[in-house]
Amino acid sequence: MNTTVKLIVSACLLLIMGSCLKKDNMSQMPQVDVRAENIIQDYLNSHNLTAQRDVSGLYYQIVQPGDSVHFVKATSIATVIYTNQLLTGETVGSSFGPTDFDHRELKNHIPGWQIGLQKISLGGKIRLYIPPALAYGSIGIPGIIPPNAVLISDLELVSIR
Repeated sequence: MNTTVKLIVSACLLLIMGSCLKKDNMSQMPQVDVRAENIIQDYLNSHNLTAQRDVSGLYYQIVQPGDSVHFVKATSIATVIYTNQLLTGETVGSSFGPTDFDHRELKNHIPGWQIGLQKISLGGKIRLYIPPALAYGSIGIPGIIPPNAVLISDLELVSIR
């Protein structure tokens, strides 16, 4: 009888602790920006475009997958050719040729690029529809990218170190 009570109490404690852990894990899940999600979906629909959605909220189109052998990691220095645009079509940044951003590792770029560039390999091209939380957020880049802007990035992965 004593053993049965101990088993029941132990099982109850495990259930309680398990439900607490589950809540903690849920609070660490990235929050979906419903407003940005709707803006991206509306843009894609109005332009008759399709894109895949990453769990992060990043939308992407793989234009060219690359060599399927050489992929970037967080600590890689990726050389890319890029163009950044707003949804209005206004270009807000472009490399005009290959750049590695002064030897910057991928982990030091905006989260949208960190996620997106790992979806292609060397020689690949990708178009990213980046919600503000994965780009420049509520601050933007004064005079260049407005606060809470969705960014469209066209990237070509030229080399990896």
